[in-house]
Amino acid sequence: MKLTAVAPAKINLQLNVGGLRADGYHDLVTVYQALDLFDQVSISERSEGMGVSCEVSGEFGFGVPNNDANLAVQAVMKIAELCNKPADVAISIEKRIPVAAGLAGGSADAAAALVAAAELFNFHGDLQLVAGELGSDIGFALMGGTALGTSRGESVVPVLARGEHFWVIMSHASGLSTPRVYQKLDQLRDEGSVATPMELSANNKLLQALVSGSSNAISDYLHNDLQAAALAINPKLQQTLDTAIEDGALAALISGSGPTCLALAKDYDHALDIAARVSSANVCDRVFVAKSPADGAKVISREHN
Repeated sequence: MKLTAVAPAKINLQLNVGGLRADGYHDLVTVYQALDLFDQVSISERSEGMGVSCEVSGEFGFGVPNNDANLAVQAVMKIAELCNKPADVAISIEKRIPVAAGLAGGSADAAAALVAAAELFNFHGDLQLVAGELGSDIGFALMGGTALGTSRGESVVPVLARGEHFWVIMSHASGLSTPRVYQKLDQLRDEGSVATPMELSANNKLLQALVSGSSNAISDYLHNDLQAAALAINPKLQQTLDTAIEDGALAALISGSGPTCLALAKDYDHALDIAARVSSANVCDRVFVAKSPADGAKVISREHN
């Protein structure tokens, strides 16, 4: 049996970060939205005793681990363990989401692997609980759409949102380490150059704007606490953001821990126009257009050996 699943990249329309917790994580409040940019994961049964193999391909596959450091491998092994079955499977990952980019591509791979492995091994438990054990953004990649994330981001509930939004995705070849960006934020706060929020809560104005379905409305409330830290590590990202605004974007911000930058457009044609202008300015390595929200992880094909 071979199962193929897809899962989406994420963006954070709001990302507020609390202080450092005793366990090394930070409390978060984030409003997630899924992009119609998907990684694809296939899982095929192997002969008994062969164990797990993993192959990574695609435009952004270079440097992605093909062992148990890969979240997709961990996801498959966890489901097999919970089902008391041997993990004799071949995993194939096609990377279409940029790596170390603030788009949660690794979490998307894990989410796709979870839904495929759950079907393969006949798992009927709560995948959200499993996702929360594996990583912070995996639960949202399972859910898709628009959601409010709390704790370290792994606790997610759907948020009402209407309409669709078009984004110019401006990616950079040199990734940023998420732990490094969080460490930089802690440093900036210790130095007093960036404030720590007194409390964490969803921005009600953003939530109301999402219900309206207006890209113009949500553009006023996009926010990312990690942006200052990402810019402190890589100041050149500011040029990418500035260029998008100069080229007519409604708003521009860094996606998650970066370095991917996002520009919100009025509509699809407007997004194409901004993308063309940004591309000609040579302020990033790759530019493409994506739409939100999008579906969460799902199995798209089943093949019998």
